[in-house]
Amino acid sequence: MGALGHFLERQGIPTAGISLVREHTEIVRPPRALWVTFDLGRPLGKPDDAAFQSRVLRAQLAMLERTDGPLLVDYPEDVDGEVDLTGWACPISLAPRPSDTLGAEVDRLMTWYDRAVAARGRTTVGTSGLDMPAAAALVTGALDGPLPPAQALKLAVDDLRAFYLEAASAFPDPGTTKTRMAWFWDETLLAKALLALQPKLAASEDPQHKLLGALTLIPATERHRLGAAP
Repeated sequence: MGALGHFLERQGIPTAGISLVREHTEIVRPPRALWVTFDLGRPLGKPDDAAFQSRVLRAQLAMLERTDGPLLVDYPEDVDGEVDLTGWACPISLAPRPSDTLGAEVDRLMTWYDRAVAARGRTTVGTSGLDMPAAAALVTGALDGPLPPAQALKLAVDDLRAFYLEAASAFPDPGTTKTRMAWFWDETLLAKALLALQPKLAASEDPQHKLLGALTLIPATERHRLGAAP
């Protein structure tokens, strides 16, 4: 951010930052920086203390009036005593637990999916005509019992995969398309179910099942990486 401050200043935009690591700021020498002694990740000090945070911000903004930089100003207040940070970390476990069922995993992702759809205003889920619990039940039934028609299974899997990846795009740390795909194939119960289902499809006497198992159920890149049957 200090380097960015130099760039903005050259464009005629005054800047002032907050420094949590004094040694770095002394090297970069930004145009204006307010050094605070708070914990990393807490640049304004005390959570839920609006008055304290306002004083920090006012001290930072007051530096914009000065033109004798580069400046490194020490903020005079410390955070006294222990600060209760309970609840400030995301309490939601995004990784499926070993005891989960596929249905439970789908249910836990529903909130994230709803957030993703609300943010984008669209979804690619829906080609199967099934809701996601029903699509998950179709996959589970294919594992434990007779195989459903290949086209119905393909559309259900396509919807589920889109549902998972759209849900992941709304996670607190959504990562990239590549990391979300790795999460899907490495960590979800749906991916484990598809990997278990692939040999059953490949062994079916139905040519449509064979085709689904050989070509479209698992992408070739993932099949090679995960060691799935050809």
